[in-house]
Amino acid sequence: MMKSYNAAIYLRLSKEDRENNNSIDMQRQITTKYAKLHNYSIIDEYIDNGYSGILASRPELNRLMVDIVRNKINMVIVKDMSRLTRDKNMTSYYTDIFFPDNDVRLISVTEYIDTGERYEIDDVVALRGIVNHSYLEDISKKIKAVKRNYKEQGKFIESSVAYGYKKSNIDKQKLVIDENAQYVIKYIYKAYLEGKKPLQIANDLNIKKIPTASQYFRLKRTSKYWTKSMVNRILNNPIYVGDMVLNKYENNITLKKKITTPKQQYNILENTHPAIITREDYNKVQEMKGHRTKKENQTYIYLLKGLTFCKNCGRKMTYKNSKPIRIDNNGVITGTKNNLEYFICEEHYRHKEICDGSNKIMESHLNQIVLNKISDRLKQMQITKFEKDIKKVRDGSDFDDCSKIKRELSKQEKNFKSIYLQKIEGKISQEKFQIEYKEYKNRINELELKLESLAISNNTKTDKNDINKIIMNFEECKNFDNNIIKKLIEKIEIDKNKNVEICFKI
Repeated sequence: MMKSYNAAIYLRLSKEDRENNNSIDMQRQITTKYAKLHNYSIIDEYIDNGYSGILASRPELNRLMVDIVRNKINMVIVKDMSRLTRDKNMTSYYTDIFFPDNDVRLISVTEYIDTGERYEIDDVVALRGIVNHSYLEDISKKIKAVKRNYKEQGKFIESSVAYGYKKSNIDKQKLVIDENAQYVIKYIYKAYLEGKKPLQIANDLNIKKIPTASQYFRLKRTSKYWTKSMVNRILNNPIYVGDMVLNKYENNITLKKKITTPKQQYNILENTHPAIITREDYNKVQEMKGHRTKKENQTYIYLLKGLTFCKNCGRKMTYKNSKPIRIDNNGVITGTKNNLEYFICEEHYRHKEICDGSNKIMESHLNQIVLNKISDRLKQMQITKFEKDIKKVRDGSDFDDCSKIKRELSKQEKNFKSIYLQKIEGKISQEKFQIEYKEYKNRINELELKLESLAISNNTKTDKNDINKIIMNFEECKNFDNNIIKKLIEKIEIDKNKNVEICFKI
């Protein structure tokens, strides 16, 4: 008896896609025509318009996955595999695990891929995943090169403009001073040079009811009040002296992620646009900030720094202390504990619709709760059981170096891409290709297993050694510090009734 199929067509178009044969209408025409030709009933249509194929999470793709799990869909039809994903790892996941486990038949029309009723994917799908991933990497490199070339010519090509500037009406790739905002920039620099701290400057701007940058640009998400970090960003930005940073952000197109470059690694092109601040004043500010940063870093690190979260809204809780203890460069601590320090969720006072309950707990009270729970946790673990395992890991660690294995994996993948392209171009026979592919798969599997074993071994060794030392310190009544606590605890959640929940790493 012939199986009945409930088919779904999945259509995707990214912003970077400019080819007519990849338009949503064209994809719909190709997939529906195929379904009608083979008498497959299309139950639903899933469209992600404007989403990159490298993203693992897309609104309509997520809905498709849910419908598959609910047994609403047992066939997926796409124009080609790159519509489903351009990530080679996700290609393998869908074709080797998710679709077979959920009894789903996959059809890629233009690539003549059909898993059929046997629910086994042909090796060519994995190859397509590698090629699609390579395509994305190549596109990423080309876009980066083009952007850098424009910036080196002094052209401004970013979508958003720094507060205090605007794009020229004559040439959109040139920056000009925004007369309505430049006075705020000048005031911030002047106040800082006169000795005011960033927090004081922010408070002054709030008192004068000066709109924040996000309010000024009328962004969807606006900040109502100036903060210390906003002022610091302006004081640190060389754009106000007329310079352009070529690599302030590194756009990783494959990950769809913007990574901030450390200031010491900036590549700066000078005098590309009009300056709001003189170079002399800018340099004085940087010198003062370097000196002040050293002083600010001398604040004593409290025990639970970076670990406390509000259970009501999920936001990190703020540590409040009117007279913080400080430590100088010689390690000498000044000041005394006054037991008035506390943690509080400030979101309740800023946005009551997000956090509807006042949440506050004294630091001394929370410290005692946390230390007691750590004590109970460590006693339950009976760390001595790990000692033999630790010795075994130390003595038996004969794995290759992790970095060498990763380099070999990368080398194998590059070699295989070359072989695959030779096969596509007809330079090697199908028989030769199958032999090479089999060797490639065996070698990759061998390397990945070795890498996985090495990772597990190293993690076990590190974790157990760390835990062993921590427990010994605890039994000897040595003081815990913030670094030790962070090895044991992921986060601490406090609700408005002062109930404490700890997420342990061990």
